[in-house]
Amino acid sequence: MPIAHLRGVDLVHEIVGGQGPRVALSPGRRRRWTAIAALPLLAAWLAGVPAEAQDKLRVGQAIQNSFTFALINVGIASGTFEKAGMAITPTVFPGAMRLQQALTSDDIDFGLSTGQDIGFIVKGLPVLTVAAISNAPRETMMLVGYDSPIKTVADLKGKKVAVSNIRGYPSWLTIEFSKHEGWGPNGMSLVATGSQPTSIALLRTNQVDAWAGDIGSAIELEEAHEARIVADLGEHLPPFMNLALYATNTLIKTRPDLVRQFIKAWFENIAWARAHRAETVGFLVPVLNLKPSTVERVYDKLMPTQSVDGKFDPNAMATMRRAVVELGILESEPDLSKDYTEEFLPKS
Repeated sequence: MPIAHLRGVDLVHEIVGGQGPRVALSPGRRRRWTAIAALPLLAAWLAGVPAEAQDKLRVGQAIQNSFTFALINVGIASGTFEKAGMAITPTVFPGAMRLQQALTSDDIDFGLSTGQDIGFIVKGLPVLTVAAISNAPRETMMLVGYDSPIKTVADLKGKKVAVSNIRGYPSWLTIEFSKHEGWGPNGMSLVATGSQPTSIALLRTNQVDAWAGDIGSAIELEEAHEARIVADLGEHLPPFMNLALYATNTLIKTRPDLVRQFIKAWFENIAWARAHRAETVGFLVPVLNLKPSTVERVYDKLMPTQSVDGKFDPNAMATMRRAVVELGILESEPDLSKDYTEEFLPKS
C-alpha cells in the first residue's frame, strides 16, 4: 500500500500485519507515530529505486546465427551490462544492409557486423568502427554433400559454391580460399542464393557442389549425415578483421562517454564468457537454435578467437583495404585510417 494512503495509527496497524486492536491516539502522538512508522517503509521504497537510471542502448546484429554477435545476449543474461549501468535492447537483422539502414536512421546505436562494412563508411555510412571484435575468421566452413565425390580440398577446383550474397563475407572468403590454393580468384564458381536456407536446400539437392556456411549449421548437417566439412576457410586466409563493432556518429558526438562505457562492458562480457563456459553455452543454445553439444564445439572453436582489447591489427587492416575492392564495395583501395579509431577502447 502506498505511504500516502496510510494515516495515523492505521499505518502502525498495517505495518505489523493488522494484528491486535487499533489503539486510539491523540493527534500529536498520532503524527509522531506516523513519522516513526513510515521510516522503514520509506527506506524499503528507496532501496528499490536505482541510485542512477540505466542508460538504454540499442545494439544491432547483422545476422541471427553468429556465435560472436550472440554474445551480446550472454552479457544481458549474465548481468554484465546491467552492472555497468546499461539496459541493452538487441535487434537481429537479416543481413548487413538492413543493419546499415538502421544505423543510418539512428534506429540503433551500435552495430555488430562484418569487417567489410568499413568500406561503406568511405561511401558515407554515418558510423565509425570503434573496435575489432575478431581478427580470426574461423567461423565459416566449406561443406559438400554427404555422399559427394568431393573428398579433398583439391577436388573443389572448378566447382559451384553456394553463397547468400555475391558481395558478402563468405564470397570473399571463398575467393581468397581459391587464390590460396593457386587457382586464382575464379577457381570456383559462386552461386548467389539470397539466403542460408536456400543455400542448404541447393546443397541437399545437388544443385551446387559446395556451400560456404557457418560453423554451427555445418556441425549439425554433418552429424545428420546431410553434409561433410571439407575445409575451415579461416585456416587458408591472411589476417583479416572479420567482425567489428560500429557506433553511430550521433552517439559518438553526443555521448562519447557512453561509447567508452559500452565497449568496456563488451570486453568485460568477453572475459566473463571465457571464464564461464557452461553458463555461456546455456545462454546461447536458445539464441542460436542449436543443440547444446554443437554450441559447446562452436564455443571451443571460436571463443579463443574473440578479441580481448578491440585493437586493430595493422596487417588485418591492410587486407581490409584490398577486400573492400574485391567485394565490389569500392573501386580502388581506400585510406581507411579515418574510418576506425582506438580512442574509445579500454586503457590497459
